[in-house]
Amino acid sequence: MKRLQIAAAYLLVLALVGVSSLKSAEPGKSPGHALVRTVKGTATYTTPGGASNPLTVNTELSVGDKITTGPDSFVYLSVNGLSSAVRIASDTTLVLDKMERIGTSREGGRDTMLNLRIGSIVGQVRKVSAESRYEIMTPHGVAGIRGTDFAVDVVSDGNGQYTVTFTSITGTVVASAVVNGNIETKTLTAGEAWTVGGDVRTVKVDWLEDLILGMMNFINPIPPGPPGVPTGPQPRPPSG
Repeated sequence: MKRLQIAAAYLLVLALVGVSSLKSAEPGKSPGHALVRTVKGTATYTTPGGASNPLTVNTELSVGDKITTGPDSFVYLSVNGLSSAVRIASDTTLVLDKMERIGTSREGGRDTMLNLRIGSIVGQVRKVSAESRYEIMTPHGVAGIRGTDFAVDVVSDGNGQYTVTFTSITGTVVASAVVNGNIETKTLTAGEAWTVGGDVRTVKVDWLEDLILGMMNFINPIPPGPPGVPTGPQPRPPSG
């Protein structure tokens, strides 16, 4: 029953973000991959065949790989080419369910699905094209991303139950889940969060913005300037 409920929520989110699930059957698609940019602490990845390996910088990950981080650890990941960057927090399990490229152009479409089973991720997704889609699956709900900075948290309550929170840092996140037998859908804008089963609330996202900024400054380092000109982290541009 839980699988059916999640599937129902997932299909609703696809409709809300305006992308047909039939696009997966279109020709001209090629497999994407994810690239590990940094690892702090301990992390492993498990292939669909069951082989487990330490996660190291420049490891290339494929569809079906499962990433697991240890305590006091985190991982920076470029996902599906340059379409997004994700920070995987400590004590987190994330599966790369789908990564596809549409067409041959560098700016072509991307089809991405991340499955957050437990823990926390913070990410930045470039504004996706009309033929693209980007989703975050959880044990209790799914979020559709259309170009935004976001956070998703999954906490185990025991007995197979979870508390799931979706947060928009900038941009728009469309989240959907089955609550008491009914599908609930929330559209979150910057500084809003939804814990499934509750109401949308305003939250402080400054610290999440700092995590995003730190990750992007690492993944896209600032080139050194002329002698005597200071360099370093640059302020975030105004959203809008």
